[in-house]
Formats: sequence, structure tokens, C-alpha cells
Amino acid sequence: MRRVRDTVGRAPVSHLTVIAAAAVLAVVSTLVPSATAVARTSPTTSTPHPGAVASSVLSQPTAGHAYRHGALPLRDSDAGRAAAPLLVPASSADTTEPAPHNLGVSIRGEATSGGGPVVTGTPHVYLVFWGSQWGTETTTGGYDHFSGDPDGLAPDLEAFFAGLGTDNELWSAIATQYCDGVRDRTKTCPLSPTADHVGYPTPVPSILPRVWEDTSYTPTVGTFPGQEVAGASAVQIAREAAKAAAHLGDTSQQAQFFIVSPHFADPDGWLDPTDGYCAYHDDTGVFRGEVTGPRVEYTNFPYVPDAGTEACSSTGKAGLLDGVTETASHEYVETQTDPYPASGWTDARGEEVADKCEYLSPGQPGAATYLTLATGTFDVQGIWANDSGKKGGCETAHAPIYVTAPSKQKSVVGSPVSLAVSAFDVRGSTPTYGATRLPAGLAINHTTGVITGTPVGHAHTRVTVTASETLGSTSAAFTWVVTRH
Repeated sequence: MRRVRDTVGRAPVSHLTVIAAAAVLAVVSTLVPSATAVARTSPTTSTPHPGAVASSVLSQPTAGHAYRHGALPLRDSDAGRAAAPLLVPASSADTTEPAPHNLGVSIRGEATSGGGPVVTGTPHVYLVFWGSQWGTETTTGGYDHFSGDPDGLAPDLEAFFAGLGTDNELWSAIATQYCDGVRDRTKTCPLSPTADHVGYPTPVPSILPRVWEDTSYTPTVGTFPGQEVAGASAVQIAREAAKAAAHLGDTSQQAQFFIVSPHFADPDGWLDPTDGYCAYHDDTGVFRGEVTGPRVEYTNFPYVPDAGTEACSSTGKAGLLDGVTETASHEYVETQTDPYPASGWTDARGEEVADKCEYLSPGQPGAATYLTLATGTFDVQGIWANDSGKKGGCETAHAPIYVTAPSKQKSVVGSPVSLAVSAFDVRGSTPTYGATRLPAGLAINHTTGVITGTPVGHAHTRVTVTASETLGSTSAAFTWVVTRH
């Protein structure tokens, strides 16, 4: 049977509860939120993972698989629940592809636009639990639980996406600096039009409008993680994404589909010792002639807990589910900033904005952190921000307000001036404005941000303008020179 469930207004639930129940008919229902939020056990929120050391052995997911865009490599840690290590040393891997790149530090170099689109407006994430092995579905606290989900991946993933944009979280603001409508190799985006920027997720309704269990497919499964079985091919996974888009009725550019395979399945050889991966994203247009239907963005998302506690997470300190949301955060942001790879934002090496910050060692700027949302606390990785410092860097939070610094101003004593300061809050709030060290005779309108007045004397000053709202502010500085004639 196929089941479609409306997830708007979902309530937070425990991420470890797995409930078996009688089979449920296909339904679409509105779920009523409860007042209880249950967070997974984790360190204090918004702090880096403690005590981890990045592995020096990473898989090479794109070796011979160019369609695996933004693939998060496997780390050689505890080898999941398999009997032998998952990965081989880098020296014995396929040498036709670049060597593993990110060994605990970020990849330097600004990201630039490839001239293609980004996901503007409110994103929509659809979770497709693909395979009859997911088993019997029940709903508790507004989240789907499956009898074939021993680690509680499904409700955890649902709670993560349902919570993005809540509690004024600032992790989602990082990607909003990127835009479309700019030329190839552009490094920064103009403030206007704001509609061209990557969208910040709206908390109500959540960005997770629907979940679908598609049991029409029965993948071959192994008896332990990494066992070689005849898993779904890359083309089959892309076809399922196109099928899901048509079935769920959303073929817009704002939609991305996570094709989630069941426990012990082997989609596209994901636990291969050399070129395995935690997940990757793509769009169905890559497989022209092999995939029919709408062109949609999707992520191939295996049953990540099968890889173990640290194979897809910087530490796995809170258990197997850390890797689930750290991986999901990686692919979600890269789909927003590069939905049709690689026409979006990448660096000179072709690395996307999450690739540049994966598996950072504790203490590194932008190392993975625990993000508190209204639906729980989740492991997320850092994202590359071109506007961090002078040369860019990895961040786990970003100011929600953008301000455009005016160019150098030159005025004459006694001549009236009018200068508008541009700013916007990605969450939709209206900022107020302030300014310091304005030339004498000038003032800023705190509501509109327009600086007006008549200079009364010679000046050469560095003006700072600030746009603020209740939770923070952003400033920009520029030089203002006033001469007597």
C-alpha cells in the first residue's frame, strides 16, 4: 500500500520510539500538535561536538559515479554493525578521482555561482519511505513510526525538517546569502531583489508538507550492514523521485524529495568499502532518456544508522541518529544552493557549500553542532558562508539581517542630502535603523533607514549603520566626506 500523510503542525516526539501496529489504509490527515517537545539526549545546544577526531580515511563517493553530487563520504569509524571495517586506506582507493579532501579542516576558497538557479521562496521537503520493509505504519504525537525502523530514523527525520525555522533558529539563515539571477562566477549577491535569495524556512506551516510510504517496491536486503545485495540502481532511485513528485502533486522548484531506503537495504552500493557514501543529491534531469516525468531535485538517503555511530557524523555522541540529521542537513542545504548540479554555488574545485565544511574537527569554526528547534535537538553540520570574514568560512549560525553598506559619500556643506540604507530580515521581520558618527546636521530615520539633513561643517568620518530587530542586529560601515565647496 502507499500512504500519504499531511505533516503540517506536527508535534515533537521521542526519536527512539518505534511502534508496531495493524496496517493502516492510505490516508491524508491533518495532525494536531501537542504541547510536549522531546529532545534527543545531547550536549548543550549551539556548542560544537566535544572530543572527536576527524578520521583520516574517507570514502570517495564520486569515483566512477559523477552523478553523486554533494555526496557526504563515509568515515572509517566503528564500521557500523558490520563484522569488518567499511573503508580502505585512501592510498588503495580509485586514483582516477581527487584524493579525499576534508580531513578535519574546511576547504578554503569562496563559492561562486554557476549562473543557474537556487531554491527561492519557502522550501518544501518530502520524505519518501521507499520499500515494503518499512513495515506497518502508526502515528504517535504527529510523526510516522514504522515497524521496520529499529532505530527510529523516520520520526527523527520528520521532526528535524518540521522544526526548521522554529525558535528563531539561525542555522537556516546561512544559505540565504546565496541567490540566482547573477552572472557566472559571481561571489556575492545584491540585496535586492530579495526574492532571488535562497528562502528561509517558514515555521508555520512547516517545510515538511507530506510524508509518503511507498511499499510498491521490495528491495533485496542483507542480514548485516554492508552485505553486497542487489540494491536499487541510481536510475531506479531517480525514477522513484519523479514518481513521488507526480504522486504528491508538487513539481515546483521549491520541492526536494528524500528517497529513504529501509534497514539493511543497499541503494546504489552505499556501504561500498571504497566509493560508499552517507547520501547524495541530484536532479532527475541527469538521467535523460532513462527517467520520465517531471524534473525534480532529490536526495538518495540510505538507512544511515546502519553505518554506525560516527561513519556519517562528526562524533555520534548522542547515538546513531546524529548521523541521520548531520547527513540530512548537508544534502538539504546543497539542494537549496545547487538544485541542478553544478549550475549553482560551488568553489573552484566543484565543492558545494556543505562539502566545504563536512567533518570538521572540534574547535574549528563551523564544526558540527547541536541545533535546538521547537521539535527537538538535532546534529547539524556547518555551512560555508562567503560573507564570513574577509575570505569566507564555515558557520553554524548567521545573522538574519542583511545590510548593504553605501558606497563612499561626498557632500558639500549647506547642500541637503538623502541616502537610503537597504536592509532586510530573512525571517520577514521589519528592522529598525540606527547610525553612529554621522556628519553634523544629518540624522537617520529609525523606521525607513533614510539618512537626511544638511551638513553644517567639514567632516571626514567612518559612519556605521545598523539594522536591528529583537534578537539581533547587523552593521555596515562606509566613509562620508563633507567639504566646504
